[in-house]
Amino acid sequence: MREMESFIDDLPALAPVIAHEATEEGWRGLVANGDVLNIAGQNGHKAVPPDDLLITRDGKAIGRRAVSNEDKINISEYLLHHDRGVGLFRANDCHQALAEFEAAIAIADTARARFNMGLVLLTLGRWHEGITHHEARLELMKPWSCEAIEQQGVPMWDGKDINGKRLLLVHDAGFGDTIMMLRLVRRLKGFGTDVAIMVPHELRRVAEQFAPIAENGVGFDYYAPMLSLFFLMLETPETIPNAGYLKTDPVLVQKWRNWLGKTRRRIGVAWSVRKDVLGDYPRAMPLELLEVMTGDADVYSIQTQAADEAAMLGIATPHFEDFADCAAFVSLMDEIITVDTAAAHIAGAIGHPRTTVLLSHWHSWRWRLPLYPQFKFYVQQAPGDWPSAIEQWKQDQNRISR
Repeated sequence: MREMESFIDDLPALAPVIAHEATEEGWRGLVANGDVLNIAGQNGHKAVPPDDLLITRDGKAIGRRAVSNEDKINISEYLLHHDRGVGLFRANDCHQALAEFEAAIAIADTARARFNMGLVLLTLGRWHEGITHHEARLELMKPWSCEAIEQQGVPMWDGKDINGKRLLLVHDAGFGDTIMMLRLVRRLKGFGTDVAIMVPHELRRVAEQFAPIAENGVGFDYYAPMLSLFFLMLETPETIPNAGYLKTDPVLVQKWRNWLGKTRRRIGVAWSVRKDVLGDYPRAMPLELLEVMTGDADVYSIQTQAADEAAMLGIATPHFEDFADCAAFVSLMDEIITVDTAAAHIAGAIGHPRTTVLLSHWHSWRWRLPLYPQFKFYVQQAPGDWPSAIEQWKQDQNRISR
């Protein structure tokens, strides 16, 4: 029994429950990160909030949450403002969304409300406030890669002088985000920092252009999540490097040139995302809508998913081992047409001169930055209205041909 009690006492402290209230089934609690826990009673008995909760995942104890209700937070009012803010933001009504998130934070300062407010501020171009609040994402769900490094005793870099220190950059978001952030590695080295990078295998050959690849956190003074570098390095839209910064491997370029053979004009397309994330920006579109944009060119998929769908329309899907393969292949295309995917970041990173990006009505703040000045963007005029974005492209083509 003592061993069990010691085990429970040693479990890590998770984000606490900062408010709770009774429900018909038991009680619900608002967690500091913005999650809501609904706790039901057992065997017909009302559940009573304890002083702390044992949290399990897949039957295994992972931590404890302290439970308090000192500030008498009105959970319903908080959720009302927060959820209104989410709805308004998705409708691109950013000023009203901001007011709702501010009202929610006045009731309960949760990480989720601060993160969402950060997204709105970034969309409005309020960079400093937005990128600061955006860091609340690490309180919502710190990526396993970052947690693993911290368990090895390596602290997160706080942005202070790092001259002479060893810094490990850790992939912490989407593939496209890491490709986007690689542009800052050389600037980090200019601080006198010894940099290494830890990324999934799909990104290793791309990332090793910038710094050695690390397998773990052994020997490092600090680590930094890749997507936090804008914040930690005090970057602004005016200082972010935007020139093509990724080199293609000449051996891979020749491999794909041989694979392509003699063809007509080549267009590479990407129309979907590898994995849909609940609440994320809507990015996928029907592939057949792109036919009007490709004409009589030879069309190739530059994404790895949905190869069967592409084949039905006569579009070949090359087998990429990783993003280095993708970059080499993209460099051989005369034109790229893509939605918001990692393939778009690859095209921008290598400096592809003719890239068209189709964006949903509600789309990421990333594309409001001058990340890839050569890109041309066409945005839906209403949610789900991809034809309106394509019509804008048609009008541009008509102007060019005159």
